[in-house]
Amino acid sequence: MTSSDTTFKNKELALMAVLALVAMALVTVAVIPSLRTKVKDVFLSSDRNIVAKVSGSLTPEGPRVTVLKIQSKNSLSVEVFSQNEGGEMLLLAKLPLFENRDGYFLFKGNATNLALTDVDKDGSLEIVAPTYDDQMVPRLNIFRFNPTTKSFDRVTAPEGFEAK
Repeated sequence: MTSSDTTFKNKELALMAVLALVAMALVTVAVIPSLRTKVKDVFLSSDRNIVAKVSGSLTPEGPRVTVLKIQSKNSLSVEVFSQNEGGEMLLLAKLPLFENRDGYFLFKGNATNLALTDVDKDGSLEIVAPTYDDQMVPRLNIFRFNPTTKSFDRVTAPEGFEAK
């Protein structure tokens, strides 16, 4: 047996050992559900999840919008879309929520995590998105549409506000 034959045999054995280890790792991942989920999340993780959706007209004159509450890896945000004449959805605003835990509140007798309601009774709907901070203190994020600037302003709830 020559030295090249020995080298070839050693490489062949090393390759077989590596393939055997990979096969054992794949079988282990396939058999243990928690490992399977973790591996799936690494390779197929969705960076954004829609946790809530609501639609409506912000003012009697418009615009008609679709509001999405988006959960990303370490953040929550609200995205507001309007629809043009061609049916295409256009992003009007991306509004960051400073907490990263989704929250719920009682709205018209139902628990919800996103709502369009007239908080200040001015005839225009505001976006209401509840969250929790790191100490699990709830916060009610309220955004009002400004028709002049076509943007959204963060506001606080008026005294005695109750979503009925």
